[in-house]
Amino acid sequence: MTGDSEQRAGEGDAGRIGGLSPAAWAGVAVALHVLLGLLLYDPTLFTGGDNAGYMILGDALRSFRGYLDLHLPETPLHTKYPPGYPAALAVVGLIGGLQAYKLFSLACTAAAVWLIYRTGRRLFSTRASLAAAFLFAVNPVLLEYSHWVLSEAFFGAAVLLSVAAYAGLPAPGSGAAAASGEGSEHTSGPGTLPDRLRVLPPASWAVGLGAALLAFLIRTAGLPLLLAVLAFHALRREWRRLAVSAALVVAVAGGWIAYGQMAGGSEGYLNELLMRNPYDPSAGTVGLAGLVERGAVNLWTYVSAVLPGALTGQRLQGDAGGAVTTLLGLAVTGLALGGWLARGRERVGVAELFTFLYVGLIAVWPDVWTDRRFLLPVLPLLLLYATGAVDRAAGRWELPGRGALALGAAALLALPALHSAGTRAPDRVRCLRAYADGSPCVPAPWASFLDAARWSRDNLPPGATVVNRKPRIFYWISGHRGRVYRFTGEPDLLMQDLRDAGADFVVVDQISGTTARYLVPAVRANQRHFEMLYQEGRPPTYVLRFRPEPPVALRSPAASPGTP
Repeated sequence: MTGDSEQRAGEGDAGRIGGLSPAAWAGVAVALHVLLGLLLYDPTLFTGGDNAGYMILGDALRSFRGYLDLHLPETPLHTKYPPGYPAALAVVGLIGGLQAYKLFSLACTAAAVWLIYRTGRRLFSTRASLAAAFLFAVNPVLLEYSHWVLSEAFFGAAVLLSVAAYAGLPAPGSGAAAASGEGSEHTSGPGTLPDRLRVLPPASWAVGLGAALLAFLIRTAGLPLLLAVLAFHALRREWRRLAVSAALVVAVAGGWIAYGQMAGGSEGYLNELLMRNPYDPSAGTVGLAGLVERGAVNLWTYVSAVLPGALTGQRLQGDAGGAVTTLLGLAVTGLALGGWLARGRERVGVAELFTFLYVGLIAVWPDVWTDRRFLLPVLPLLLLYATGAVDRAAGRWELPGRGALALGAAALLALPALHSAGTRAPDRVRCLRAYADGSPCVPAPWASFLDAARWSRDNLPPGATVVNRKPRIFYWISGHRGRVYRFTGEPDLLMQDLRDAGADFVVVDQISGTTARYLVPAVRANQRHFEMLYQEGRPPTYVLRFRPEPPVALRSPAASPGTP
């Protein structure tokens, strides 16, 4: 390593671009992201369910009731999501509710745009870093998650903070390089300390390690970052820092695992990792060969469809459109791989190790979750490696207008993303007005389900247990605890599960195919155990009273019109 990347970064920062410093241009990228985030802002509740789960946990922490799943009838200790994000929501909740949580996400994504600029300056050049920052600022996926109450925004900011801190090795010949503790005895004079012996400043190390630990406490998908940190110190033979880092990793990660075991947690991502389909337990699990096959298929899906869709906000239709999408994915992936390999030849840092480990993780994840949501944490680094590869190639070939080339390529790639934002903005603004008027823009099946939850809040007795497809969202709206019905095609098993859950009421919705697949057949086969209480909406949502033993005076099925 000759230190040319750091020197190029320094030279770029010394000059001004269009009258502004590079840092000011990075601020423009952040401002652009915030502006687009507000134009595309969605004030409604995300329908996935995880958001309500995080908010429920945040409420439990803020009220000092413990780390509890308040939406479940038995209110057990929560063991699936680490407490980092709910703890942040507990603090943000002191300011406000749902909208405050959403604005916190926007603040995190804006910070991520700034941090990828800072990381890029240290790994490549100012040109590459600004190009990546602007590409990430307008990215459709980042803009989408900038207003959802999900852990992606907070997790991504923590990952980039750690990567940026660990990328901050002092340049050759700097005073910090010679003054650092570990390895400084190897220097023979100013400016002669090789890269492998230059040591990260203590403050940067503390920030980088702390942010990596925070990332794990936000999502267990932060484990690749922790492994990258340990591998980084091991490769550089920084034994004291490796020992301290390993001790803290064991304390934090091991502590969370031990807590889950002591709390009797049965939920876990490892179990889901080995399942063929987490939504269909009867499909069984996969072995080592199955994981390898799944990894190859998922990688191709990410390259040919998920990545180009994440960059443009859309997937072109038809054979020609599909070919263009695939070529775009292959081109960006090829550039990112080239930039990653170039950095690896110079210096294997935390960014390179994390990228490799995280991509491997999402490749073997169940294919039903092969989605841009899981790509988002590594997407800014892929963009940085791609822009860095373009900038390096331009310098190697001594092309004229080297700076304009990297920025121009980024601008060209950003056009579809900006077009996507422009086409969505009018509809989002209309929905903001509708939300303010009390008519939120949500799909009709979801509007029906949420209306049923509000009806249940006002009409069902306190303490009732309501079995439904989205118990966390249902609890957040209605205040009634419940759980998901069992995913089984055998009506008798599902009925027994309702009895075991102590169900008082059952919601038959139109929001999920699993309801029609599992719950509806069981209801139809056991109509004498159910009584219709509520049937409203287009399409309708039903609230049924569940009786483990039917009433003495049985009605015929024909006397229950509208039963699903």
